[in-house]
Amino acid sequence: MPVTHCLLRLLMEGPTHGYHLRRNLTALRDFYPLSNINVYPVLKDLEGGGLVCSRSELVDSRVRKIYEITAEGVAEFERWMEIAPEGPASSVTDLVALKLVLAPSREGAGLTWLPRSLTDLDDEILRWRKYAQDQRKTMTRLALLTAEYRISALELRRGYLDEAMRISRDAGNGSTPHARRVLVADDSSASRALAKHLLSAAGYEVELAENGAQAWELLQEHVFDALVSDALMPEVDGFELVRRVRDSADLAELPVVLNTVLDEGKEREAALAAGANDFVCKSNEHSGRQLVDVVDRLT
Repeated sequence: MPVTHCLLRLLMEGPTHGYHLRRNLTALRDFYPLSNINVYPVLKDLEGGGLVCSRSELVDSRVRKIYEITAEGVAEFERWMEIAPEGPASSVTDLVALKLVLAPSREGAGLTWLPRSLTDLDDEILRWRKYAQDQRKTMTRLALLTAEYRISALELRRGYLDEAMRISRDAGNGSTPHARRVLVADDSSASRALAKHLLSAAGYEVELAENGAQAWELLQEHVFDALVSDALMPEVDGFELVRRVRDSADLAELPVVLNTVLDEGKEREAALAAGANDFVCKSNEHSGRQLVDVVDRLT
């Protein structure tokens, strides 16, 4: 099960809590369907098997469960890395690509099976070329086109693996960080547009919700790095939205900022009591800069 070993690899970077693991797992979605996975049952199984341990810590006035990989977990990950993926690769389930991305740059888990996989791939390319050449005179035009397409796909894959290995060798398996995603919930179209402009200019990928109910639906369907919510909205207001987030096992650690016209003071206290990480008053002169700074700090 790739998600199990992906979590072990992420925990090798250091102890962390479940939300960060879920977010970082989503960053690997281009190599395997790892989006929107509930990591907590998997972590529970890993802990039951002795591959992960956990402890509770008081952080920001809240008790958080911190997960850490064990020596047995490291050994299991290294064992999995040494097993060659079986079956044909597809555009959505490419275990070879995933293992290349997960391979640690330190001494330890290797990919000793990779040269054999490359040799097998070269042999398959040669077989298809010979088949197309031998059958060219008798094949239909469509069959020939299909064979040429297959050869082209295999050659592209061979080129990808060569480049991926070169990058891994030259850059110590460095990876490009994914753009952090922020969900903005506000019933004012002008406020939504302004928040999106400010956060997009700061390098965030921004999605918008017109009210708290829509925001709650989006939070169930997608992974975000932060939530920016107005306080006064129809159906589900910002305070209720924050409470729902904090009561959710999957979302409890999601950074939340209440961005509202409500005055500071009692409203800030109410926002923090509901579980918000910070509070930005839209009527302040520098509220736009403050919003970006707060999101930067929390993510």
